[in-house]
Amino acid sequence: MRRIIFILLSVSLIFSGCKKGGLTPSYKNWDKATLSSNWHGANAKMRLMNILSPHMSESSYKDRINFIKSRGCNTVHVFLTNKADGEYAGYSIYGNKFDWNIDKNYSDKLLSRVKSLSKDFYVVLWLAADDSAAWNKTMISNPTRYVNDLNKLGFFDYATTVCIGLEANEYWNASQCLAMYNAVKSVYKGKVAVHQTSNKYNYAGTCDLLFAQMNPGQSESSIKNFTKTCLKTGKPVNMFELERQENRQKSQWALDAGAYAIGNW
Repeated sequence: MRRIIFILLSVSLIFSGCKKGGLTPSYKNWDKATLSSNWHGANAKMRLMNILSPHMSESSYKDRINFIKSRGCNTVHVFLTNKADGEYAGYSIYGNKFDWNIDKNYSDKLLSRVKSLSKDFYVVLWLAADDSAAWNKTMISNPTRYVNDLNKLGFFDYATTVCIGLEANEYWNASQCLAMYNAVKSVYKGKVAVHQTSNKYNYAGTCDLLFAQMNPGQSESSIKNFTKTCLKTGKPVNMFELERQENRQKSQWALDAGAYAIGNW
């Protein structure tokens, strides 16, 4: 009898802890999303953040997943909106445009890949790319509408972390970053990050996490010192970009200095 009761209680706890689709809420694991590799080849020719793109063939998508796995990564970072940043750009949930009209073909492809990725990796969703100023201007004109569209489609169900945008200070001011942060937090319980251009961290106060970057070619002391400087903001730090390709040594220097995650593994 005790055995039966134990089994019933165990099953009950399992299902009470599940969310839509039977998956444990991954946002609780934000600090486990540690190792990612987001660029490869000369001048970052291969862009791993663009793997959701409907313009990318299944074979190219699988090639990039195999690369990520070969690096021993546990995390993927992916753009949900990308007008012109790197290979296979030109996509959003609204199609090859940003006009607030959800394109089912595009949004279904984006979501299906996010779902697939979440089976093997922690998934960090990026709401905006750089080289996309026109789209990002439209997006920030109504951040609540954009976030609600993503939420209704189910994207946040698979997000370990959300980052509001790549090099956000190129197209939004601090108040606009805070507006996007507030929109996301209204529907998403997890951590939200901000990312800026090289050596910048003055927007750290707008979000929960700071994703930082440095210009390529930095020394061990420079990387460690900047990581420690970023940590003084009081935010957990992901030293997201240190080079334009994978670099295990420089990634380790950032981790040794206190970063919880890196992007060049």
